[in-house]
Amino acid sequence: MLRYISFLLLLFTLNATAQELTLKKGIVIDSLKVNDSISETFSLFLPKAYSNDTIWPVVFVFEPQGRGKSATQLFSSGAEEQGYIIIASNNIVAKDSLRNNLEVAYRVMNTAFNFFPLDKNRIYTAGFAEGAEVASAIPAVVSNIQGVMAAGGTWLNPDLLKKENRFSFIGISGYNDYRIYNLEETVRFFRRNNHPASLYTFNGFHEWPGAQLISRALGSFTLQSMEKGLKPGNPELVESLYQSELQEAERLRRTMQFYKSYEMLEFMEDKYALYNKKDELKSLQKQLRRNSLYRQQRREFNKILVLENIKKEEYFYYFDEDVALANFQNIPWWSQQLVELKKYQDGKNMAEAEMGFRLQGFLASLAKGYYDTLSKYDASIDPMIFTAVLQTIFDKKNPEGYKNIISLSARDGDYEMAMLYLEDLLKTGYKDMEALYDIPGTLDLKLSPEYNSLIKKYLGESKFYDL
Repeated sequence: MLRYISFLLLLFTLNATAQELTLKKGIVIDSLKVNDSISETFSLFLPKAYSNDTIWPVVFVFEPQGRGKSATQLFSSGAEEQGYIIIASNNIVAKDSLRNNLEVAYRVMNTAFNFFPLDKNRIYTAGFAEGAEVASAIPAVVSNIQGVMAAGGTWLNPDLLKKENRFSFIGISGYNDYRIYNLEETVRFFRRNNHPASLYTFNGFHEWPGAQLISRALGSFTLQSMEKGLKPGNPELVESLYQSELQEAERLRRTMQFYKSYEMLEFMEDKYALYNKKDELKSLQKQLRRNSLYRQQRREFNKILVLENIKKEEYFYYFDEDVALANFQNIPWWSQQLVELKKYQDGKNMAEAEMGFRLQGFLASLAKGYYDTLSKYDASIDPMIFTAVLQTIFDKKNPEGYKNIISLSARDGDYEMAMLYLEDLLKTGYKDMEALYDIPGTLDLKLSPEYNSLIKKYLGESKFYDL
């Protein structure tokens, strides 16, 4: 794969086609062509101070839903303040392979180097979900990446990391997103291997954070560039970044999130270690420690951390056992686990609620992961149906589990079960009629009057039979 990618890089560099660009500074420009021979496009932000007379740091952003413009806008305020060019591809596809998405990424990167005076010592990548996997994989084959910002996902292959390239890694996750587990482990890995690494968190789910947090994360890259001598020192900018983070810590305190405020002040102590901020930050931490609510929240979060790890291990053990045996009799036990997690989610204890959301996502990912593995190795039908049923339990709004059961049941000749789960899917509000007629293994079923009648009942029309 690496040889193939290296060849592509050379090929795109040699064949990049020039195009006339009318560029405006200080605003987001969308739908710029990567080159004249393909339909791929990108979004661009140039800071108001941009000039061709000097070189500029760049952040390549990869958003998996083709929303390069939205992603660029998220980065634009921080990029304006800190002096970055932002370039976001519109052609990263969530369901495509990492290899194909990397090829898209390299094409836009090479175009950028042909058109803009970029600082080759300050190249950064960023992305969300599958886009974060792309951003994380690029340093494995490009040696001069300075930093990676991975939100809601990451990719890590220790064997492909270049020891001489000590890039900085920033993970970003909502507290309610189970993917925080993987990001935490990735941060620990990088730290063990002498890479600067940190995790930024926010109150949310599997989504991009707000522009303010993006700016704070970008600020980490900026400070590191100053410390390495890659960017001239700028005391005013440092103070601006520091005060912005102090305001966020204060916002958390004022909204009674004392433990999270304390964690942020600890984080800042390390981030601004070279800027004489330690005494002020220590003083603010001391004030929080005196607060009884802070101490209560600390106990709650520590207690939940232990409980969460116990539950994860329990789920791993029983899931593996139940899938191997296709233990349908244990389905009610798994349903009860979700009931208990919903109680946590609906409760007033913030630490418990966040744990409840994370563990539900974790269970849903287990079910999908097992199903995908079983499908890959053409396993027997019972374990596959078992994991598909669990998919519908842990994530009732996700259509994939329902469609998997319909497919498997139809192929097994169990049309009654297929029809049952078709109706359950339609009850969730599912509207994609074409997809319902494209489920593998359902040729006979989808031509039946019963199948079409049920679809017409919920969607108002069907593809076959005028019933």
